[in-house]
Amino acid sequence: MNGKYRYEETMNSEILDLEEFQTAVNYYNTLNYKEAIRFYELALDRIEENIQPGTSMEYWIKGQLGECHLEIGELDTAFFYLQEAMEGLEKKDDSDMLGAIYQSIGEYYEISEQYDTALMYYDKALEYAGDDEIVSVYRLMADTYSDMDRKEKALEYYDLAIEMGEKLNDLGSLVNVYYRKGIMWALDGELEGAKKCFEKGKEYAEYYWKEDHIKVAEAYTYLAKVSAMEEDYETAYSYSKKALDIYTNQNSKYACEYDIATIYGNMGYMNMELGNYDAALKLVRKAYDIAVDRMEEDTEMRDLFNDFILDNIKSIYDEFVHDGTSYDTWFSENFEN
Repeated sequence: MNGKYRYEETMNSEILDLEEFQTAVNYYNTLNYKEAIRFYELALDRIEENIQPGTSMEYWIKGQLGECHLEIGELDTAFFYLQEAMEGLEKKDDSDMLGAIYQSIGEYYEISEQYDTALMYYDKALEYAGDDEIVSVYRLMADTYSDMDRKEKALEYYDLAIEMGEKLNDLGSLVNVYYRKGIMWALDGELEGAKKCFEKGKEYAEYYWKEDHIKVAEAYTYLAKVSAMEEDYETAYSYSKKALDIYTNQNSKYACEYDIATIYGNMGYMNMELGNYDAALKLVRKAYDIAVDRMEEDTEMRDLFNDFILDNIKSIYDEFVHDGTSYDTWFSENFEN
């Protein structure tokens, strides 16, 4: 989202002008990876039909497809595209694009918990990285060390990413650095440090994008989680409401249903902890309705429904319903009728 397309000046202009490609980029930039995949695939079809295949641009699009599949958890498909992109660009010795591809392959190995291989590809990415990529690579290396439970090494690279981001004024990348560092602090129980990171990331996100951007909503979501960890459910609810307001006001290019359903579920849980049965039930029902409507076509939504929303519903029943009504009857009355 910050300079990813710096290569466009040297790309095949005929491909750049493709409506399918431009639409894919727009969806990618709004984090709507499923729609981006659809239009990147259409762009590849157009290249195969009307333009000479085998260009660096074609391999770049395959790399983008790999990254999109990575973002939605389809690892095998992601690796297929990333491997093809890497091999094609290496043969062409296209140093401009290879850094980004190595970075994505590193992410694949990180998600696959092959941490040493991930770090090897991040090192390769650094050899080719431009100024707009260095901060992201350092952040990914920090994430990997954090996943390896090597906290001191992770902090070294988060701080290096922050130092470089400040030097280069790369505010967009700094947002993600602060968010990821905050997550590490939160998981380690260092909640004050986590809050400071999320607040700093939010400050940069508001400046770099706008106050109503989904990257700002992301900060509010993290801050809500920290407040819930502190059992300050009223503050957590307030942060969640701010995030919800941003997500629900995005245009149709943004795929926010999953985030919205998650927030409704979280807000329901917060009200349950506060003893507000009616509010908890109403909010979890909203999450339920969104998930039921989308789960047949969306595996992520189906997982959210089965692993989170149903658990919240059962928790509300266990907490509040003590009049002898069976769970199945209560569930049918409140969610199926």
